[in-house]
Amino acid sequence: MTRSLTAFVLTACLIASSNAEALTVAEVAKDLACPCQCPLILQDCNMSCGLTWKNEIGELINKGMTKQEIMDYFISAYGDDARLTTRQKIEGKIYQYTRSFDTMDWAMLWSGIAAWLIILFAAIYIIVSRFSSQSGVVADGKSN
Repeated sequence: MTRSLTAFVLTACLIASSNAEALTVAEVAKDLACPCQCPLILQDCNMSCGLTWKNEIGELINKGMTKQEIMDYFISAYGDDARLTTRQKIEGKIYQYTRSFDTMDWAMLWSGIAAWLIILFAAIYIIVSRFSSQSGVVADGKSN
């Protein structure tokens, strides 16, 4: 009796832990582009088109489909516009619009600002040195 109770408890714990790690709509939606022309990924879009797709993702999850199966379904049903691609990001889809920068984003931001400042100060230095050297030649020429 004790062994069967132990087996039942272990089975119940395994089932409960597998449900705790179940696929969510957000996990799938973060890798899909919103179907409308808004600059958001599907996870961040709260317009009617985005909500419709999120509901559809929820239904597919309830049917037991995996993330890859759902992604493949959306791409086959709606074409490449459903896929979040680099081209879409360049054209204006903002990836992870509502989430903060990660370390790489901050590093790229400050590197860009530092490079811009170095170029700015180098250009100012070159312009000032050219003007000062030209005015020195003119001043020497007039004094002789």
